[in-house]
Amino acid sequence: MAITYWKPLRISLLAVTLGGVLLVAGKLIFYPSAGNNVATNFDFPPAVPLADWKQQKSAPLAITENSEFKAARKYEYQKNGTNLEIEMRYAVNTIGDVEGMMKGNTVLKSSPDKLSLANTQSAGFHGILQQQNRLYLSSCINPRGGATVTSQQFRYNRNTRDWQPNRILFWLLGRGNIQDRRCLWTQMSVPLDKTTPENAQKLLENAWVDWHGWWQPRFPEP
Repeated sequence: MAITYWKPLRISLLAVTLGGVLLVAGKLIFYPSAGNNVATNFDFPPAVPLADWKQQKSAPLAITENSEFKAARKYEYQKNGTNLEIEMRYAVNTIGDVEGMMKGNTVLKSSPDKLSLANTQSAGFHGILQQQNRLYLSSCINPRGGATVTSQQFRYNRNTRDWQPNRILFWLLGRGNIQDRRCLWTQMSVPLDKTTPENAQKLLENAWVDWHGWWQPRFPEP
């Protein structure tokens, strides 16, 4: 009796599995480039709240045509006489190499120094770098998973976080890849003329945790 009961259920499961395999195979054959669609347009808001900081101004940053960045904006904040600058860039089809981004797109283009990696339990990884009497914190806010700095960390997030039913359906519908290779690249900096590098790092890291906490649930739609 049990064998009779399970037989049709097993056949149904095999049929569903086979159907899924054929659907994926057919998509790969007839629509091989469907997963390369451009991400939905996104513009950074002119104002973003940051705990204990008062926003002074913000302005769009220039981006070059055909680059991995599709939007960019600079924010400036102040607290107790300290100025905080934050540059945000929306990257698509990226490998998540923050150090490479910094050397190719900011005042740190000629910097020979390496980022010093650190992490916070609530936000993920970030990198610290001192140059020209300023301390910098930089990281990529990921669509899923904690923030990352290296391409290896970014790839690990994609391999472990993106294989979800909604992403697979997203891919089957031809709206993009299963792996979501987007990030909100963040670069924060404060001057060192009134404080030590150690205190500046604490200041940046506290601001970074709040910043990441605001942006993570508001990551752009794919």
